[in-house]
Amino acid sequence: MAPVVAEIALEYKDTFIVVKMNAITNVETSGKYQVRGHPTYLVFQDGELVKRFARQTPKAEFIQNVLNAIDVEGN
Repeated sequence: MAPVVAEIALEYKDTFIVVKMNAITNVETSGKYQVRGHPTYLVFQDGELVKRFARQTPKAEFIQNVLNAIDVEGN
């Protein structure tokens, strides 16, 4: 899934930002957001967690999950 997420980051760089974090080495942050499984995707808007999904999904579904969670004009 990592290569697909990297593609999405490039394709949607003007719409949202993708950040990759290692939950094992960032124990405090993964604990704060209750990351229990891998992969876990967290969507933030204006510093607030607005969506969480924790399974691999097809590219189109991943994008739609993010776009549905954030306030984007035309969505």
